[in-house]
Amino acid sequence: MTCHGIVHRQVGPGFAQIAERYRQDPTALARLAVRIRTGSVGQWGRLVMPRQAQVGEAEARVLAEWVLGQPAR
Repeated sequence: MTCHGIVHRQVGPGFAQIAERYRQDPTALARLAVRIRTGSVGQWGRLVMPRQAQVGEAEARVLAEWVLGQPAR
């Protein structure tokens, strides 16, 4: 919650912004779960999403489901 707000950008995009971008993408759940664990760069400009190695695969999937379930704002 330090880097992402629920609705709006803090350091990274808000969870609602992420959900909106990927809402119609059937591969988004799997891709976001991987990005949570391994990190990414360049998906939202030059921002770096640090890897969250302490998060297991199942936890990453639950987190990705929650993010993608955020309502449109």
